[in-house]
Amino acid sequence: MASARFRRAFQYPDDSGDDQYAREELDEEEQERVIQNLKRLNNRRNSEYSIIFTTVPIFSAAIYMPLVLSSSSTNPDRCLALTSMLSLLTTAFTMRYSPHSNGHSQTQQPLSLINAVLCVLLVLIHFAYLPRESWLSTELITSLMPGAMLATISVARRIMSSVDIKGLETLRYDYKGA
Repeated sequence: MASARFRRAFQYPDDSGDDQYAREELDEEEQERVIQNLKRLNNRRNSEYSIIFTTVPIFSAAIYMPLVLSSSSTNPDRCLALTSMLSLLTTAFTMRYSPHSNGHSQTQQPLSLINAVLCVLLVLIHFAYLPRESWLSTELITSLMPGAMLATISVARRIMSSVDIKGLETLRYDYKGA
């Protein structure tokens, strides 16, 4: 008998006495406390993100003020700068005043669509009317900024609405504490 094999009896993971994977069940009060704490943390985080992502487009709109106020700017330059400012302010408005839920509000969807069209038009106008030598210049960056802000805000809003605390309430179990 050179190789003897020993057989061990099958044991369920719970029967092993190893409490590494054991978890403590929560009673109704503890579940409610955990859910309320998660709601409070999520609301605070959403509020912070909302403030941050509202101020960034507002400050970005200030970049266009010299073009609007300069006497050396041409009317088309002023018009493009005003359109960029309008787009950035619309993005800030959407971030601040539209709800952060998965559903769309009545004003959010058309406003976001109009804003996206404005952003695309700014880039198309840049490529259509500027000479080919100046395509990769600061004018390109200023024409891309409203679209980049809109995309960033859209991603931030999607992330903010992806946390569904209300879904936790449906996962409650009826465990009565001792």
